Amino acid sequence: MFHKNILHVIRTTVILGIIIISITNCNNIKQRDNSEKKEQVNNEETSNNESFPRLVVKDGKDRDLGKIREGIKTSVTFTLVNNGEANALDISVHDLSKGGCTSVSRVSQLAIDDSVKMNFIFETLGYAGKKVTRKIEIKYDNPELSPLILSVSAEVLPNEDYQVPIGELYYNFFVLVDVRDENAFRKGHIAGAINMPEEKVLSWASKLNKDFIIYLYSDDGKKSDILAKKLRNKGFTEALSIIGGIDEWKRRYGNRVIIDGLM
Repeated sequence: MFHKNILHVIRTTVILGIIIISITNCNNIKQRDNSEKKEQVNNEETSNNESFPRLVVKDGKDRDLGKIREGIKTSVTFTLVNNGEANALDISVHDLSKGGCTSVSRVSQLAIDDSVKMNFIFETLGYAGKKVTRKIEIKYDNPELSPLILSVSAEVLPNEDYQVPIGELYYNFFVLVDVRDENAFRKGHIAGAINMPEEKVLSWASKLNKDFIIYLYSDDGKKSDILAKKLRNKGFTEALSIIGGIDEWKRRYGNRVIIDGLM
């Protein structure tokens, strides 16, 4: 009987020990879980308290210009605003259209509640008969909202047979200059020529782009040769003297396109 009582006491003690250990382990687990939850909450609060810029565009990021005739270059203005809680830094603008558009206004940073206007150039030359969309990408220091994409689209209409893009005139532009005196010019000159006596040629040419083609002619080409050399020395690399002057023209073509007067 005595032995049975001892065994009972031992069993009871072991069971109580197991229960105590289990309770202790549960409490430790709970404390560890609570600690992890607090740490997670603290991390979330820290993350939520971190401020970021937020760039937005007034009147929308996408513009449709409708129908535009080829050769017309259009400028569209976007207003960029920082509605975030921090200054926008490291702003960079990238052309996604491989040369079809250019952001001519650039900014590297934008303060809170500040704004900037960005001019978006839409070039149509060479895209007749197509629906074209140009895009630029704006990157800044907000990993969730950057990049910001702006786009401009239009339907480019082909030109009529009697129309030519102004860019073609510019790229093919030349000036025909008669360097004889006014009396000789009045008696007959090549159609389209302007009269610029030799003593005024250099000062007149200073108002032109130096890459324009300047054709010069005199009676026999000798004076125009001298002036062409002088212009080239001044940087006008496309200054050219017509060999033989107006005399050679008449020998070859007679009086074709030779007109009189000041016109």
